[in-house]
Amino acid sequence: MVEEARAANAHAIRDSEQPSLPLDGPEIEAARRLFASEDSVTDNTRDSDITEIIQSCLKDVPVKTLKQYNHARAIKILSQLNAVSEYVKLRTIYKSNKACKQPCLKASVAIARRMGRGVYFARQIRYNELYLLKHHHLPPRKEYTRHGQYSLLDNEAVLHDVRVYLAAQSLGTVTPWTLCHHVNNVILPAFEIGATISESTARRWLKFRLGYECKEAKKGIYIDGHERPDVIKERKAFIEQITRYERYVRDFQRR
Repeated sequence: MVEEARAANAHAIRDSEQPSLPLDGPEIEAARRLFASEDSVTDNTRDSDITEIIQSCLKDVPVKTLKQYNHARAIKILSQLNAVSEYVKLRTIYKSNKACKQPCLKASVAIARRMGRGVYFARQIRYNELYLLKHHHLPPRKEYTRHGQYSLLDNEAVLHDVRVYLAAQSLGTVTPWTLCHHVNNVILPAFEIGATISESTARRWLKFRLGYECKEAKKGIYIDGHERPDVIKERKAFIEQITRYERYVRDFQRR
């Protein structure tokens, strides 16, 4: 009984942290209309732009999944893009109803609650929409940022030159030191960027951003040993034994 009371109390506290939505009203009716029909046409130019950006990002996810993301990261990206898409549709319906106040807030909260998430995720949906409109991609993960600034790889030109350099290297020759040296002495000066990276930064780029793994490169050595004395001796013994067996088979067939 004590454990059940604690669980009920925790559930009540968790629900109290979520902004309550009315059980009836134009917001709920609009949500029902949206969730009942997946096709929702918008006339707003901004909504059309964000829809096109989301479609473009969705096309890139399967390709980047194989090169850069793992499956968990890909699922999270798809979830975030889908949340923004549904949020835009629901917000359009809310705005069409004059009785609905704060359509952006209520739409984001409704989508977050539908996905089993809280107010933080609702806030993240609204932020992701603004970021997509400005940068045409989702915000980078927190480990990619440092002291509030983004990585040099967020520069598309720098990222392109880094990929071109890595693609031109032989298999097993890519190391953090060589990448660090090339970026600091070739790529960054070419764009007149007055910054450098360390070897540890290059290691993080290779592992987390570029999809490389740290492995020991071993050279395969083939030794042709068919002329060794022990091999010749065993081969002769095997041939003599096979010859005797063939003689026995011929004698048996004659009988």
